[in-house]
Order: sequence, then structure tokens, then C-alpha cells
Amino acid sequence: MANLLLLIKRNKIWVALGILMTILSNLSQMTFVYLIGKLVNHIESHSSIKLSFILLIALLMATNAFTLLLKQYIGRLSTEKMAHSLRMGYAKRLIKKTVKEKTSASLAMSVAQNELAQANNYLSNTLFDIAGMLIMALLVTAYLLLQNVLLTLAILIPTLLILIYVSFSSRRLSAIVSLAQNEKNKMNKVAYSLIHAFPSVKIFGGEKLCLNAYNESFDVWKKQWEKMGRLSALYNTLSGVLSRIPLLLLLLIGGFMVIRGDILMGTLIVFVIMQGSLSESIMNLPNWIANFKVFTTNLSRIDIE
Repeated sequence: MANLLLLIKRNKIWVALGILMTILSNLSQMTFVYLIGKLVNHIESHSSIKLSFILLIALLMATNAFTLLLKQYIGRLSTEKMAHSLRMGYAKRLIKKTVKEKTSASLAMSVAQNELAQANNYLSNTLFDIAGMLIMALLVTAYLLLQNVLLTLAILIPTLLILIYVSFSSRRLSAIVSLAQNEKNKMNKVAYSLIHAFPSVKIFGGEKLCLNAYNESFDVWKKQWEKMGRLSALYNTLSGVLSRIPLLLLLLIGGFMVIRGDILMGTLIVFVIMQGSLSESIMNLPNWIANFKVFTTNLSRIDIE
């Protein structure tokens, strides 16, 4: 986490802009959904709908599209700058270590082709999307609480129970990923050591010993990743099924409230749409946490200047 905080600090302006645009884009989307619900309420109550209200909805549609474009552009630019800082930080550190002390070429190459490459890919393609989904989930929760506490609790209570399940599944997946990552590092060290010291290994007949060590690590790594794939599919399927429970409760309780006249249909529609944002976040949490664990593990193994 220390390296991640360092990268954020070095690109704090771009990171702040990315977060700001994410919040603005989400607020724009939530306002649009709110106005759609209000439009349905006007139709249900047979109230007059002014042209200015329709134009406001159209304007918000355009604003939503524009802020979404800016969010994606600035977010990708921010994470790419962080990835660039990571690459340059590692290169500077490697040069200084090479000058001051003898550095293992095999270790440096292993880090560059594995930990650095994977962390760089995660920064460029995944980190910002996850951050955006989490920010959206927090904003939606706060907004729904202000609208109707009972309907919000119908969503949040089963969601908290699902998060307990997600916490368990994420820890299980993270442990498997960590073990597989360690075995992969052993494989890389054996391979690079063999290449670097091949003449010596050949003279003393150590090829078979190196091959056996490599194959043992490869077998463990393969089994762990196969296990990771099976459990990931199982956990995400269960997470997807469980994430429908809040929606069912929302429709059940909200439907009775609409029938009794406590709320209008437009309000229920807003809750259903907003609940979808929460469900999407929860459904992908096991994979997100496991992948973030891999990312932070890779990042911790990289010395940056």
C-alpha cells in the first residue's frame, strides 16, 4: 500500500480530477434518474408536464453523456500517469542500485516481466473502474437514505449480509492467488537463474535438478489457478444470485407502499434503477478484492524511487 500511496501522491492533481469527474458524472446520472421518476409521478397523478421540464431532462441527458466522456478520459489519463510513474520509479531505482551495489540481473528481469507488467496493466485498465463503481455505490446509498429510509433499509440489510459472504469468499480467493503468485515467482527465479548461470549448471549436471524444481512449482501454480477459476465462477454465481434478494424485497415492500398510496410509482422506479448500481458492485466484489490483493502484492515487491 505504501507504493500505491506514493504513486497517488506523485499524481495527486490528476487523481483528484479523476475522482471529481467521477462524482460529477454519477451525480448527473442520479439527477437524470430522479427526474425520470418525477416524470412518471406526474403522469401517474395526471399532473401537467411543462415543456421546460422536458427540456431539462434532455439537457441532463446531454450533460450525462459529456461528463461520462470526461470521466473516462481523465480517469484513464490519471491511471496511465500513475503507471508511468511506477515504470520510471522502478527504472530510477534499478539504475541507482546498479551503480551502488551489484544487482541480480535475473531478479531485475523477473520483476520487470512479472510484477511490474501485471501492476502496470492493473493500473491502466482496472483500478479506475473499480474506484468509480465504489464511489457510485456510496453516493447511491446516501441518496436513497434521503429519499425513503424504509425502502433503503430493504436494500441495505440483505446487502450487508451479502457483504459478509463476499468477505469470506474474497479471503479464500486471495489466499489461493497469493499461493499461486509465490509459486510463479519460484518458477521465474529458477528459469532466470538457469539462463544466467547455464555454463556452470551444465558443467555440474544440474539441469535435471533445475527442471524438477521448475516442474514442482509449475504443478502447484497450475493447480492453484485451476482452483481459483472454479471457485471464482462458483462465488460470483452465488454472489449474482444473492444480489437479487434486495431487488425482490424492494419490489415486495415498494409494491405494497404503492398500492397503499404511501409512494408513487416513479419513486419505486428510481429505487429499482439505483439498486441496480449497488447490485453490480456487490456482484463483482469477490473478483475485485482478489485482483486488488494480487495488485498490492505485486506492487509491494517493486522498489521504486
